[in-house]
Amino acid sequence: MNRKKQAYEYLKNEIITNRFRPETPIIEMEIASKLKMSRSPIREAMRELEMEGLIVSHPGQGSFVASISPYDVEEIYELRILLESWALKRSISRITSEELDNLEHDFKTAFRESDWEALHQADRALHNLIINKSLSKRLIAFMNILNSQIERIRYISAKNKKRAELSYHEHLKIIHYLREHNLDKCKMTLKAHLKSVVQSAMEVAKISKIETK
Repeated sequence: MNRKKQAYEYLKNEIITNRFRPETPIIEMEIASKLKMSRSPIREAMRELEMEGLIVSHPGQGSFVASISPYDVEEIYELRILLESWALKRSISRITSEELDNLEHDFKTAFRESDWEALHQADRALHNLIINKSLSKRLIAFMNILNSQIERIRYISAKNKKRAELSYHEHLKIIHYLREHNLDKCKMTLKAHLKSVVQSAMEVAKISKIETK
């Protein structure tokens, strides 16, 4: 892994997992010292993360972790629902039984073992499958722009263990309707799931005071 990529992955992970809290200043020298590298790759990584909406820069003040408000959560997920519903129409006939078998196994194993991180990974895999099987380069590019912020919100929502359990059952329903090629029910279930994630994320955000404005 090159230096810029290493810096990017480190900063992104710290922000998404809320170890770097909203409005925390990003000090290049401190990050460079921790990662034992020069400031140049740190700066490049920060520019990329700024484009993804995870960092904001203020002239004369420096760079900070972007705050995330209930409005941000709602807007991001309204866009996600539109894009992912469109992707579903294109991908539902392309997703194979074998792919769904693997996903269902991953979900059930993670849930049985109470492995919330594995559930999170299975969640990502299912939604990425719907997007990627659309075979739309433009859609995939749009989602890549949103994905860092989506990951941040998804992580917030996952703090609610009741929500994580509900999400497990919602994903199994989505897989069921994908197997049946039932577009209407699958789309309805997908939208309900994503709206539920939004509500949970906003509730957790308020409790944990993740939004600071």
